[in-house]
Amino acid sequence: MSGPKLTVLSFGAGQDSSALLEMYLDDKVFRDRYAPNDFLVLMSDTGDEFDATYKHVRSVQTRCAEAGVEFVFLTSDMGYHSPNWKSLRHFYRTHDAIGSKAYPKTCTDQLKLQPIYRFLEHWVSKRYGVSHGRKRGLREFAALHGRIHMILGIAKGEERRVSDPEKNPRRWFRESILPVYPLLDLGMDRTACQEYLHSKGLYVIPSNCKACPFLSLEELEYLRRFCPDDLNDWVELEAAKLEKHRDKSSILVTDANGRPKRNKQGQIVTVNRNYGVFGVTPLPVKIQQAAEKFRNWSDEQIAEYRYSHGHCVGTAY
Repeated sequence: MSGPKLTVLSFGAGQDSSALLEMYLDDKVFRDRYAPNDFLVLMSDTGDEFDATYKHVRSVQTRCAEAGVEFVFLTSDMGYHSPNWKSLRHFYRTHDAIGSKAYPKTCTDQLKLQPIYRFLEHWVSKRYGVSHGRKRGLREFAALHGRIHMILGIAKGEERRVSDPEKNPRRWFRESILPVYPLLDLGMDRTACQEYLHSKGLYVIPSNCKACPFLSLEELEYLRRFCPDDLNDWVELEAAKLEKHRDKSSILVTDANGRPKRNKQGQIVTVNRNYGVFGVTPLPVKIQQAAEKFRNWSDEQIAEYRYSHGHCVGTAY
């Protein structure tokens, strides 16, 4: 056997991973190079994708089934999501929390990576007869067959998002998983992926959660125009979080001796640690800013911007 025993495509249902899947399905040279043996497609549901993304996932499931490719869409009812993170908004609602640019980003790990690797160990144990539990199965598989190749949709121009697997803090990951970046090898950026999909007759929107704090103002305006109910719910979730933690809205700043600091005018200095989606600027203010900035843009312009740009939160894989 040449090449990896098992290759997994981490599918996000966006333009990059969709282009990779199409290349696997239609290009033997690509298959021989990146996934010549066993192949599995995995996607974990965040519960907050756009309707068009879920429609695309259903189409991809059908296409893979017809091609004899195993595609698994991990939804929260399957048991691989943690009880606290059944979906993005479930976590916000049950914990009076909110995703913010001011906080560490944990949602990708909780909603995408952890469910995928929990399922993958279970799948590997059933398929190859290795152990199961605390990632022993993945390490055992790697010892027997070599590391699992994990194809990731990071495009040219996003090289900063590539992480060194040997520096991953999880030992089981270092021993059993090898990230692979075909789009970088092939020199394909986001535009090239779009053009490739167009050649296949596909129109795939960028994939991201609707309640993502890393949305641009253009994408916020897209939500205001096309998904008002989701946007209003997001505003309510932020308001609930701010209300719960309002005692942090004015925290005293002290010096090394514990005495209150004062500014040049002699006023006591305080800071606001009760952050919302965009830090100390409330979400409704950002929505209004977006509406004002793009009031002269047509719906078609806003939709085209979202399709052409998407957004990258800078997560490294």
